[in-house]
Amino acid sequence: MKVRELLIEDRDDVLEMLKACGSFTEEEISVALEVLDEGLAGGLQGDYPLFCVEIDGRVRGYVCLGKTPLTKSTWHLYWICVHPEAQGRGAGRALQSHAESFVRERGGERIVLETSGQQSYERTRLFYKSAGYKEVGRILDFYKPDDDCVIFCKELKRRA
Repeated sequence: MKVRELLIEDRDDVLEMLKACGSFTEEEISVALEVLDEGLAGGLQGDYPLFCVEIDGRVRGYVCLGKTPLTKSTWHLYWICVHPEAQGRGAGRALQSHAESFVRERGGERIVLETSGQQSYERTRLFYKSAGYKEVGRILDFYKPDDDCVIFCKELKRRA
């Protein structure tokens, strides 16, 4: 398993995993691809740095993050997705850990993320909680009726 910068030639693998994971609507996939394309255009110095995890020569997960506008040291984790074939093998944790290191190296002190409050996202919320993210807010019926926006945050400790 190798974590590396996501490249333009990886785009089809990302599209495949977004569809295969079954968590995202067509509209969400469309937005993910818009952000992905902007991230690919800007590279690691752009607004949406992208990393992927490669397993046996295939991209099987990706993460998109970015510095939160108008803040000094806050970043957002916008997308993280792991292909169902690679789930439960540490790919998500490797991506999350790499993203946190990347943010830390750039003076970031916290990462904020938002996810759905629906029951189908319980596994996702548990993943974040087990990685040290704390639920810091909830906006009722944010995405649609009975689909809350759950806000998580992780304070990053500076490494000596």
